[in-house]
Amino acid sequence: MSKFPWHILVSVVANPLLLYIAYKLYHFPSPSPPSEVLPTEVLFFPDEGIQCPRLNTRRGCLDERCRFKHTPQSLARLEEVIGSATVSLDVCMFVIGSQQLMDLIVEAHQRGIKVRCVSDNQDMDGVLRKLRSNGIMIRFDKSDYLMHHKFVVVDGRLVITGSYNFSRSGMGVNRENVVIVHYPHIVNSYAEEFEAMWTLYGTKKFSYNFRKEVVYEGTG
Repeated sequence: MSKFPWHILVSVVANPLLLYIAYKLYHFPSPSPPSEVLPTEVLFFPDEGIQCPRLNTRRGCLDERCRFKHTPQSLARLEEVIGSATVSLDVCMFVIGSQQLMDLIVEAHQRGIKVRCVSDNQDMDGVLRKLRSNGIMIRFDKSDYLMHHKFVVVDGRLVITGSYNFSRSGMGVNRENVVIVHYPHIVNSYAEEFEAMWTLYGTKKFSYNFRKEVVYEGTG
C-alpha cells in the first residue's frame, strides 16, 4: 500500500500562492467556448421561378399540377430573412422599386419593428410617398454623388449585402448576388455606416470637398 504524500500536502498548505491558485481553479472553472456563428449564405438571382408557398410546410405541396418551383429560390429566402426581424430593420438601398419588397418593409413596420430606410434621391418620389404614408422613416442622399450601398441590417445580428437592389429588374432579370453574414464584427461595421448616413442625411445642408470628406453646413 502506497504512502499518502504528506510532504506535498504540507508544501501546498505552507505556500499561500499555491493555495490561492488551487482555490481559483476550483471555484472559477474555465469559461465555456463562445457560441458558434451561423454560416454565411450566398444567394444568386434571377430565380428559376416563383417558389411554391407550400414547399417548406410540414406536408409540402401535394398538387401534381402545381406550376410553382419546388426547389428553394433566392427571393423566398431573402424575404424569409428580412421577415425574421423582431426589433429593427435598417434598409440601405440605392434603389427601392420592388412593390413586393416594399410591402415586406411595410409589414415589418406594422408588426412593431423599428424600420429606417436610406436611399439615393433619384426618381424616388413614389417610394417616398409609399413608405412615409405608412409611417416609415426614410432619408435620402442629397449630394451630387451616388449613395450606392446595398445592404440591410436585421436586428443588429445579421447583414444582407451584395449587388442586389430592391428593384423589379434586380428581382427577376439581372444577374445579382446576395450574401447573408452573421459575424458580429462585420454586422457592427455595417450598422455603424448606417448610423453615420442616417445622421448625415438628417441635416438640412451638407456637401463634400474634393477628398470626399463630409463638410457640415447646418443641422436640422
